[in-house]
Amino acid sequence: MRFIQEFGYTVKVGQEEAHQKWVIENDQALRDAAPPGSKYLGTFTVVYSSEKNAGGYKFLMEMDSYGAMDAGAAAMKDPNNPWQKLLLESSKFIDTSWSVPWSNGLLKDAVDASIWDPKT
Repeated sequence: MRFIQEFGYTVKVGQEEAHQKWVIENDQALRDAAPPGSKYLGTFTVVYSSEKNAGGYKFLMEMDSYGAMDAGAAAMKDPNNPWQKLLLESSKFIDTSWSVPWSNGLLKDAVDASIWDPKT
């Protein structure tokens, strides 16, 4: 199976350059620390989109199973796990106000999805 998990977020006002610097400095560390069954694809800035409330940045992960989400959750509970350290550190840039744009989505590869036409 193949999934893409997307986290859209807004960076705090005045933190755009510091956020970009942090992403550049930690890109490889995020790739290396990704939990089992997951692959960090990158942090992307939105160039254009029809989504008005989905956030200006996208953090993308590829996962090989639903179980990879459990491995990610376990990594976040382990204070010695580098994945937890990196994600907690990156969260200082995220505006968590209820009024700012954000998004969260899980995409499943059409090759693996259960798709059917309804009976009419």
